Amino acid sequence: MVHTVSHTEPLQCSADGIWEACKHADEILPALMPDYFTKSVFLQGHGEPGSIRIVKMGPAIAHAGEVKERMDKFDDATKTLGYTVLEGDPRYSSFSAELKFLPVGETTCEAVWTATYEPVGDMGPPEHIKQIVVLVFKTLEQAVLSRKTLSHTEVLAASPDAIWEACKHADELLPKAMPEFFASSTFLQGHGEPGSIRVVKMGPAVPHAGEVKERMDFFDDANKALGYTVLEGDPRYHYFSAVMKFVPGPAAGTTDAIWTATYVPVGDMGPPEHIKGIAILVFKALAGAAKAD
Repeated sequence: MVHTVSHTEPLQCSADGIWEACKHADEILPALMPDYFTKSVFLQGHGEPGSIRIVKMGPAIAHAGEVKERMDKFDDATKTLGYTVLEGDPRYSSFSAELKFLPVGETTCEAVWTATYEPVGDMGPPEHIKQIVVLVFKTLEQAVLSRKTLSHTEVLAASPDAIWEACKHADELLPKAMPEFFASSTFLQGHGEPGSIRVVKMGPAVPHAGEVKERMDFFDDANKALGYTVLEGDPRYHYFSAVMKFVPGPAAGTTDAIWTATYVPVGDMGPPEHIKGIAILVFKALAGAAKAD
């Protein structure tokens, strides 16, 4: 017989904030909850519906070494995700769950967890899983509350239109213009549109990272703005995303290039001044390409 259990947890952060943190749960949870989650590896896909992942559990979950899950839903519009356990939990012949984040105010929300399950024998409701889910919600809430930002504006001697056009070709341009920083850029999914996944192989001037996996969050022609999130490859931050925007500068034919990063540092790691420095060099490389054209 199929049963359902649900729980609602009030959180002191916005629904938008915790939904964004949820997109990084595979990196955040092993870092902040190592007793429960050791590692999460995708066997298929990158988190979109139909993706398959293996979650390796920590010592606090003695019954399960690892669990194989299928992502059934990941809906940005409703801030809802759903998954089904395919293998790894012998207590239930079937188990699926849905998590949804509902705004309550500008800075608060409710996290709703609903599980549907078929127990084996006389196994009771998954109260133990519910308790872990509550800890997950609280951990993601803490990650949101510890987010920080860093911003910089650089004036470039080229028009916003010219800079933006160069930006559309950055994956080919930067390895040529800045090979010491960027060796190559390869798309694993998509071609640069929102939701695309790319791997950027770093050059010798970036010794901490061999390669970085990024997701393109938006690419807005009308406002000449783009945003991306680091999915893997920078151990200094639990979470890192950045926005670049190009607007008319102080004089005709110039551009204000605005870079804003949002990040959650690991330990006492400071602001990403090193990444800001690379972003400034990227802006100058784009301006150089724009003027050359």
